[in-house]
Amino acid sequence: ARGVRAGAFPISIDYHQFQEEATSREVAEAAWHIHENLPERQIVLGVDRMDYTKGIPERLKAFRHFLEAYPEHRNKVTLVQVVVPSRRGIPEYEDLKTEIEQLVGEINGQFTESSAWVPIHYIYRSLSHVELLGYYRASEVALLTPFKDGMNLVAKEYCACSLEENCVLILSEFAGAAAELQKGAVLVNPYDRVGVSDALHRALTMPEDERRSRMRALRKSVKKHDIFWWVDSFLRASFEIDLDSFPVVADYFPSTAEKR
Repeated sequence: ARGVRAGAFPISIDYHQFQEEATSREVAEAAWHIHENLPERQIVLGVDRMDYTKGIPERLKAFRHFLEAYPEHRNKVTLVQVVVPSRRGIPEYEDLKTEIEQLVGEINGQFTESSAWVPIHYIYRSLSHVELLGYYRASEVALLTPFKDGMNLVAKEYCACSLEENCVLILSEFAGAAAELQKGAVLVNPYDRVGVSDALHRALTMPEDERRSRMRALRKSVKKHDIFWWVDSFLRASFEIDLDSFPVVADYFPSTAEKR
C-alpha cells in the first residue's frame, strides 16, 4: 500500500518582474501611444488565445448589449480585443475565428457614427511583451470572461502591471483565478450577457476610491501568492521538509522570503 496526497497549488506569476517591467520607459511609451491613438477613451481590454473555452463571441455580444443598454458610454469606451492565433488549420477554430470577425464587423457597423470612434479594436496576432504590458497599463478595465479556465494568468499579470491602481478587473467566476481574486475583482457569469453588461457599466462608473481599494487588494494577493510561493508550497508538500535545509532544492527554488 502507498499513500497519495492531494493538494491545491494555484500557479501564479513573477509579480516583481511584471511590476518592474511595467515601470520601464518602453512600456510607458507603449501605453502613451495607445492613449494617443484612442484619445479621451476608457479602454476595456480582453486578451485571449483563440479557443472556444474563452467565450469571446459571448463577450462581444455582451459588449453590444452594453452599448444598447447604456448609450451614454458610446463614443467614450473602446473594447480592445486581442486574440492570439491558436490551432490554425483546424476547421472548428477557423469557424470560431470567422464568427468573431463577423461579430466585430456587425457591432462596429451598428454603432460607429464617425471615423472618430470605433467601438471594438480587434487585434488578431501575438503581441510583443512590451506591447502587452503597454495595453495592461493603458486599460481602465480588463474583461476576462472564459467559460472555463484552469487559472487565467492574464488576470494576475494585469493586476501586477496596474501601477496606478485606478482600474477594475472583471473576471469570469469560472476562471481558476476567481477563487483567489474574488475580494477585489468584479465576478460575472460569462453566459449572462446582461450581467456582464451591467458589470461593465458598474466598472466604468465606479468611484475612484473603490477602484483603488479593489485593485490594491488584488495586487496584494498576487504579490503574496507569486510563482515563488507556488514553488515553495508545492515542493514543501512533496518533500515534507524545510527546503531551506535542503541546499540542492533551495538553490534552484529560492524561498519567497529570499526573492522579496
